[in-house]
This record gives sequence, structure tokens and C-alpha cells, in this order.
Amino acid sequence: MVHPTAGLLRPARRRGTHLLLILINLMLVVLSGCAVKRLKTDFVGFENVYADTSNREVLLNLARLQNRDPTYFFKIGQITSAYRMIASVTGSGTYAVGNANPVVGAPTGGGTPLASYEHDPIFTFVPVNDETNARLLLKPVPAETFYILYEQGWRVDQLFRLMVDRIELTRSSAESCTVETIRNAPPTVYRKADGTPDVDYLRDPDALSSYVTFLRINAVVYWLQKHGSLLLRGTNTFVPYSSNSGLDDDNATNSPKAQDVVNASQKSAVWEHVGTKWLLGEKVFSPMFSLYPLHSEGKELIPHLEQIKAEILNDPEMKELKQGPALDVILASLAHGFAIEGSSNHQDSCNSTPGTYGISAHLVMRSLIGLMAAAAQEQIPYDTLVHANPVIPNSRNLPPEQQLKVLPRFLEAVPVVERLPLLRLTGATEDQETQPIIQVNYRGTNYCIADTKSADGTDNQYWNRDMFRLINQLTSQVTVDVSKFPLTEILR
Repeated sequence: MVHPTAGLLRPARRRGTHLLLILINLMLVVLSGCAVKRLKTDFVGFENVYADTSNREVLLNLARLQNRDPTYFFKIGQITSAYRMIASVTGSGTYAVGNANPVVGAPTGGGTPLASYEHDPIFTFVPVNDETNARLLLKPVPAETFYILYEQGWRVDQLFRLMVDRIELTRSSAESCTVETIRNAPPTVYRKADGTPDVDYLRDPDALSSYVTFLRINAVVYWLQKHGSLLLRGTNTFVPYSSNSGLDDDNATNSPKAQDVVNASQKSAVWEHVGTKWLLGEKVFSPMFSLYPLHSEGKELIPHLEQIKAEILNDPEMKELKQGPALDVILASLAHGFAIEGSSNHQDSCNSTPGTYGISAHLVMRSLIGLMAAAAQEQIPYDTLVHANPVIPNSRNLPPEQQLKVLPRFLEAVPVVERLPLLRLTGATEDQETQPIIQVNYRGTNYCIADTKSADGTDNQYWNRDMFRLINQLTSQVTVDVSKFPLTEILR
């Protein structure tokens, strides 16, 4: 016998079941949409914080170096982020029958939706203080790095001023050979008893003359780069470990065997036939600048120095180069090849090319910590030098016939494109600066990376920001392998 209310209960139960299913599906859709938005938000947030933290560390180390304080590198290792989302609905339902008419009744019930979201990020911080990274900080920046940055389109004067410690200029003849060192460092600012700067640059005239010559050379090479007259090419040169040992090739038994070649290649070494011997050595990458355009002189193609010189002197921004032999010296050096020195092929400049004539030069690179210190510490002595505007003495390496009778002052000798410090960390007011990339306060002084608005429309419009970006790229070579640091600090 069928209960009289059975037909009425089934539709009510079906309606309740359908409502629960619809509610659960709606919650799942909402949660999945929230998860996608949450992932996007967290990704952008982590990325922004990582960028700000990295910029802050570089600027903070520059501020420390300006105050002659030690530097500290702290890298973010792995970032792990776990998401957990749960949705559920609990409910109950009854059918109430009226006392007067048992057929007539009404369903009643309730439900409680439950949803939970959990986000558990894990950050791994690694102090960079191991032996490998210490070597990366202290050894000279490889010549290949300079080559790659130049090929990417970086301004060559920025690379020179940041990465080059000095230029060694060799003048060779049949009677003599001299090496002039042109250093990339402004003269030291001495202090008086009351703490004010002493602008008597006659204490160290060679340092003043050398630094001004370096700035003038930078202006020349940048002009050549901008006008397509300066090209950088790289060659692999074989450098034997020892020229006194090897295998004589009088007979085939003394030539390297296949296993010898394999063993050498595993150690980044090569066998090469030189003269009457097989020598073991390595291929050294040697980038070298050269001048263009070329013209024919007899059977040889050589750079057209007179044409290039005339074009440079016709540029109003290079008028400061009309005095002194700097332009002739740098063009003559580039005509013979301007080498970037690698750490493994350093040779005596005079003994390596005996009997040659003319001028040659190569660059000696700074270490990573050296270039950071130079960038941090150049502003104060440079600004003092500009304020004093001293007379620039002749270099003692010049012969008497090339020495100037009327000596120029600093602002008359340095082209306008190089009249700024390597990196400006302090000094300008907010209304004179663009929006800073990053700023920190260290020892009560505010340090920031921004460019002055007065440079708008010039080649130096983005000088400060580009220099900071270049330092950031170079410091990225000091990296860490998280797997080698089992005792890491974990922040949840």
C-alpha cells in the first residue's frame, strides 16, 4: 500500500538535492576563479618585491663602499608557494505534515557552505660568503664580458669608466720602449684641519693629468662608436704553457696521440704545432678594437686617420680635443689595435713585441668589487675637481715638442659628454631629479639612483640609471647554488 504523501515527498527531496548540487558547483567555480586571480596577484607581488630587494642590496652596498664600510651580499634562493583550497556544503531537510490534513505539508531544512583558502610561501635566504663567490668578487672581470656588453650596444665610454682600471700605453722604437699608465681615478681629495677640501692639485700633478687624459680618451672612443668608426673583434690566440717543453716532430712517434688530445680537451687545453714542436697550451680569447674606414696605402689597407681626425674636430661637442696630443695618441693606438687584456695572457708590453715601432695599448680590467668601489667613491672627488677647475699640467711622458705652452683648465680640457661622475648617489634635490629607481638611507644620508632633469635631450639623459643597471648585471655573476648550502635560513 502506497503512503498518500510519497508522491509529494519525492519532488521536494529532488529539489533539495538539486539546490545543494547547484550551490556546490557555484562555490567551486567561484573558488577556481579566485585561485587564478590570487596566482596572478602573488606572482606580480613576488616579482616586484624581488626587484626592489635586489636593487636595494646593490644601492646599499654602494652606500657602504662610499663610506669605506664592508660589503655584504645576500641572495634569495628558492621561492616555494603552496596553495590549498577546500569547498564543502553541509545541510539537512525535513517534511512537516499538518495536523488537520496529513496530505498537506511543507519541506523545511537548511545548509551551511564551507570554503577555506590557505597560502604557504617559503623563502630561502643565502648569505654569499663562500670561497667561490669571493674569487668572483676579487678577480678581474673577464675580457669576454666587456666584449659581450659592447656587442649588445652598451656605450663604450660607460664600459671604460666602470670596468677599466687603467690603460697601458706602449711607445716603441728601435732605441727605446716606454710604458705610460693612464689611470681611471680622480686625484685624491685632501682635507684641511677644519675638514674642508684642499684643492691644491699640484701635490699630485701626474694623477690629475692622467685622469683628464683618460676622460679625453673616453670621449674619443664614444664618438667613434656613435659614428660607426670603432669595431670590436675577438680572436682566439694559442698561448703555450711553456715554450721550452713539448714534442719534437722529427718522427711520427712524437706527435700527440688521440688519448693525449682527449685528456687535454678535458682540461680546456689544446695541442698545437708551433715551429718544429707540438706544444701544449690553451686558446685565449683576445678582443681588440680597430678603426674604420680603411683606405689603401700601397698594398696595405689602413685606417684613414686624417679623415677621422678632421670629422672629430669638426664636431662642436669635441672642441676640447683641439689642444694637446690626446686625439693623435688614441687614433694611433687604435690604428694598431687596441687590446682588452685577459687575465691569462698578460705579457710584458715591451718584451712581447721587440723591434716594433709606434704606439700600442691595452686595457687592464677591474674586479667586480673594484668597479663597485670606484662607482661609489668617484662622485665626491669629481665634484671637488669640477668646483676647483684647476689647470691641467702636461704629462711627463710627452716629449718637449708636444707639451702645451698654454695649459687648459679642467672644464676646457674635458669634452662635455664626459663631464659627470661615474655614478651620482647623492647631491641633487628632488625637483632637479627624475623619479628614482630605488633609494635607501644609510648613516643618516639619503642615497638614490636618479638622473638630473638638466640632462634631458642629451646623450647623458639616462646616464645614472644605465650605470646602475650595468652594475646590477655585473653583480648577477655572483650567484649561489642553493643545493650547496644545507644550513639555510628559512622564513615562512
